[in-house]
Amino acid sequence: MKRSITMFTLFLSFVLSGNASACLTPPTLDNVLSDGGGSVLVTNMNLLTDVVESGQNYVALTDLTTPQTAVATLLLEAAGYANQNQLGIYNYNGDGVAPSSSEMLLLFNGSATAPSSATIQFDLNTGTAWYDHNSNGIQDVDETASVGTTFGFYLISPDSALGISNPTFYTDSLLNPDTTAAPHGLIYDIRSITGAIVGDPDVVVAFEDLLACHSDWDFTDMVVGVTDVTPVPEPTTIALLGFGSLTFLRKRRS
Repeated sequence: MKRSITMFTLFLSFVLSGNASACLTPPTLDNVLSDGGGSVLVTNMNLLTDVVESGQNYVALTDLTTPQTAVATLLLEAAGYANQNQLGIYNYNGDGVAPSSSEMLLLFNGSATAPSSATIQFDLNTGTAWYDHNSNGIQDVDETASVGTTFGFYLISPDSALGISNPTFYTDSLLNPDTTAAPHGLIYDIRSITGAIVGDPDVVVAFEDLLACHSDWDFTDMVVGVTDVTPVPEPTTIALLGFGSLTFLRKRRS
């Protein structure tokens, strides 16, 4: 279900030091990508002005011709934890249902810097995804995961506060360990924009790596562009809408 900007207002009453008068909204994409000196891969920042996050938690693969691939490119890391943060993709199992370790595929570790890229290969027959970390053409241990064509993104942070250590943050806020009222990962839909970022990614995913109790909520801590995907509502939402439509049709025909 789409999360709106107003969700961030609701979030204030829970985590922002009791300051009910504060107002927090997700940054626009140009603000994200201009932080810390900006991204070397942005060629026309003006095209990204006023682009707001999509409100979606997952993406669906759009490249369905063999070999099915998506490319993730590291655009920016403006974070104190840049050398430790790890980013990957995870399989969709349902709203608020955490993936198992076998359903999480690491793409970038702490040593990765912009403009590093990762080509993810999907096998539609087995429902797996593979990223060839060492470029040897072999699906080595820890290079594959049970990730289907609908997936989210996660970030493992070394942050620690209030009894939480080394948290894993997700684009599905229901899975986050510190707050479910606001996402730690935002997905920006830029499929209609070309010429703004090298490679013309379809979405930009931006993460906040600090726990809610001391976060600055700038979403510049790890930012990646991803090709050949499209943001989608939670698949269960789509299924329910489809079921409702079928029920309506049956009633009309009876």
